[in-house]
Amino acid sequence: MYIVNLGAGRVGYMLARQLIDEGKDVALIELNSDRAKTSSNNLDCLVLNASGTNLVTLKKAGINKADAFVSVTESDEINMIACGLVSTEFSKPVTIARVRNMDYSDSKLIENSILGIDHLINPDKEASSAILRALEHGAISDVMKFVNGKIEMRDILLARESIFINRPLKKIRNELDFDFLITVIIREKDSIIPDGETILRENDRVYILSNEEVFKKIYSLEKLEGMEINKILLIGGGDVGAYISEAIFGNYENVPNILGKLKNILLNKKKKKLHIIDKNYERTKVLSERFPQALVTCQDVMDEGVLEDEELLKNDLIISATGNHELNIITGSYAKSLGIKKAISLVLKDSYRHMAHNLNLDVTISRNATVVNSILKILRKGNIKNVYTISGGKLEVIEFTISDKSILVGKKLSNIKLPKNTLIILISRREKIIIPYGSLVLENNDQIAVITERESIKKMEGLLVE
Repeated sequence: MYIVNLGAGRVGYMLARQLIDEGKDVALIELNSDRAKTSSNNLDCLVLNASGTNLVTLKKAGINKADAFVSVTESDEINMIACGLVSTEFSKPVTIARVRNMDYSDSKLIENSILGIDHLINPDKEASSAILRALEHGAISDVMKFVNGKIEMRDILLARESIFINRPLKKIRNELDFDFLITVIIREKDSIIPDGETILRENDRVYILSNEEVFKKIYSLEKLEGMEINKILLIGGGDVGAYISEAIFGNYENVPNILGKLKNILLNKKKKKLHIIDKNYERTKVLSERFPQALVTCQDVMDEGVLEDEELLKNDLIISATGNHELNIITGSYAKSLGIKKAISLVLKDSYRHMAHNLNLDVTISRNATVVNSILKILRKGNIKNVYTISGGKLEVIEFTISDKSILVGKKLSNIKLPKNTLIILISRREKIIIPYGSLVLENNDQIAVITERESIKKMEGLLVE
């Protein structure tokens, strides 16, 4: 697979590194000389310091042989123009554009592919979707959904009194009367795919696969507090804050499709109370007109005494979703220290998440990671339904459907030679969830989830389509 990336900012660099580590061939175009130099020094790919809306540059990058063209510059207009140019001049590449502006991203022109954009990624929609998934489940952890939401994977930080620590996993599984699977352990900077003999330690972050009822039991045993969230303090009234507000007040026209499913579970308009704080006067004016049900105030959350207000501290949850990601971490952590029970913070880089968890935040959502995951889902070979990255992209969880072209069809699990450090964690067949076992024979249309290292993605894709 050959991919041409336009833009070597945070997302472009992160995406290129991920694809290169997987064994993909990548060409990177970047107009900024410093970014281009950094990329050339650190990435094993062709880097062109030039404009991506130039046909000569695109041809030098090998666009004529590319399978995909991904434009993730800081400019929506450049991303759309570049995709339109590629689509007009070259028939092969799939075009993907990152577009932030809500007016552009909701445009019928783009929906009908008039501009030549096959796939549009709105980072604010992706981030707000992730925040609302966590909110749906009580803001205890990040939530990854599989099999149309029937199975979930959530992360838990193991405390000193945890029932999971200092014992082999197989012993714990035998003692508990419910089904779950610990898929990966994050221990300091290491990522571990465990087996039955693995012993968990205090401060391990574990990713657990199960259903909602089992998670309730795990949370009870781990003494993780669940609560109904009715009063929400939202810091930041930008596009992410606007999408969250749209969902809370039931205006689904401009909300990502996934959020409509939360209507009956999460968003009771009669009970939910929302207080939005933003320091930009013009923005708060627009928000107060757009969401008359909400309390909107123009304040700088960093001003002395703002968060100490008694009425603010009566909120069940604080969501910090400003454009300043360090501020989001500090605000969420400080609000929890003052008595707000739950905190969700939007962060820029996935590496911030570990620091944020150490500051007692319940959920951290990486904007960059959500965008990269969405792009990877499009680029993956095979019938891919979901892609989630873990541990800064070192591991991926991939959900896919086996087609009749796959060499996996008709094979026993025990006879399949999976890539290194790859584990099948879930199989769904005709709406039935099956715990993987060695003698199980895979069938066409089986839905499977695997966890694997990014270096093994290329081999894994080969199993799906060969």
